[in-house]
Amino acid sequence: MDVSEAIKKRRSIRKFKPDSIPEEKISLLLESARLAPSGTNTQPWRFIVVKDDDTKKKLQGAAHNQRHIGRAPVIIACCADLKAFKEFPERVDELIESGALPEGTKEVFVPFLKKGMDTVTKDALMVAAAANVAIAVEHIVLQAVEIGLGTCWVRWYKDNKVKEILDIPDHIEVMALLPVGIPDEDPAPRPRFDIDKITYWEKYNQGRIE
Repeated sequence: MDVSEAIKKRRSIRKFKPDSIPEEKISLLLESARLAPSGTNTQPWRFIVVKDDDTKKKLQGAAHNQRHIGRAPVIIACCADLKAFKEFPERVDELIESGALPEGTKEVFVPFLKKGMDTVTKDALMVAAAANVAIAVEHIVLQAVEIGLGTCWVRWYKDNKVKEILDIPDHIEVMALLPVGIPDEDPAPRPRFDIDKITYWEKYNQGRIE
């Protein structure tokens, strides 16, 4: 299966077979997330793999009793470490050493980032964290399709309750719960806008120039 096929086959799965998921498949999903890109290679994502039935039921309760959460063989709590953004200088050093950035970047970019971090709000960090973690989660989602698994993005939950259940510290923010399992349904494709409704050319609200 190629990437294009995985994108077309992906569905939000809410019915799972009871079969357990082999550790090697879970490891493959996590490895696909580890390889995701992030701004300045910050890699703020952190994942908590939950298989315990009691913990899953508690998470289901924290997620307004969405039944597919408790019934999935595995739940991956997808989180962001806000402290990771304070490590910009180290990440820039690594990018320079790898050849991804020129040496001069350190003298220009790092002071700029440090100055910005002194005034950045938590809300701004949350936006950056959400964007970066979303990329990694979608890597998991598409890898899951390729190996015969289904997932469903879940963003409706009581954040503080999830943190309490999973012993998550204050500097870690929950970005999504991701139930994972073998699909026990085959949903039809959901309606999507035509490409012309979502795409402009050269300027906003301008159509293709022939």
